[in-house]
Amino acid sequence: MYTSRRNFAPIDELRPEEIRFHTGTDRQNKTTISMTYGASCTDVAFLTPAAVTNWPRVTGDGNFGTMWGPQDITKAKFSLDLTDTPINGVKNECFVQLQLKLEAIDDKLLDFVHQNQLSILGRKNLSREELRVLQIRSVRPKYDKHSGTLVGHSMQMSAPKYVFDGMGSKTPRSINICDNKGVVIQGADVAPGDVVAATAFANQVYVIGDKFGIHWSFEEISVVCQRMHLEVKTEVPVFGSVNYDFAKDYVFASAGVKRQFSD
Repeated sequence: MYTSRRNFAPIDELRPEEIRFHTGTDRQNKTTISMTYGASCTDVAFLTPAAVTNWPRVTGDGNFGTMWGPQDITKAKFSLDLTDTPINGVKNECFVQLQLKLEAIDDKLLDFVHQNQLSILGRKNLSREELRVLQIRSVRPKYDKHSGTLVGHSMQMSAPKYVFDGMGSKTPRSINICDNKGVVIQGADVAPGDVVAATAFANQVYVIGDKFGIHWSFEEISVVCQRMHLEVKTEVPVFGSVNYDFAKDYVFASAGVKRQFSD
């Protein structure tokens, strides 16, 4: 049995107030940010609640070969998004809880960067609100590309397909996909519209130019419910609110009978 070095407790057990941020320096003497959890300074890790995924790429070569993926396969990534899409027509309150936890963590990071903005971003005298504009938040809004209206929220996660093997090279790996009880299913995949949960963790706090945020990654996935098993809409009452004299019940054509058309 494989045992992770991270403690993936349910999201409701995660306490953002116990997360700490620290500054350090890399080999180029550039300021870096790390984050730890609790008195034992462990990784920030948790089990996400079940949510609908729209753009999963968790098998094969991940995002390699896609229009937004890398040209070098050793840089390929597995990706998973969790959204607040309603499940069986009901608002996903568990995603709301996830969003509140992540927003609390983002706010702690924002406060830390505000207090250390000169060493981290090379900026000074920026207000907290000005820095928030530069922050990439963990849960991002989704907008309709035509109307620009808010249509939902999503959390994006990624994990490298190739990892260092400790001998100077990289080796490919796969993501374990489990059923709703945690049993690994060999050869399984995750399809858009499935309801999934994941073992998520904070991979790093990144600073790119004057932008900063938390990169969330994942280890394994549970397919809680495939999209084919979700409820489908059986009635649209608004159509029944209007009456037509010529209305007739829908009838399927008999097998082998073709509709005749006249000139």
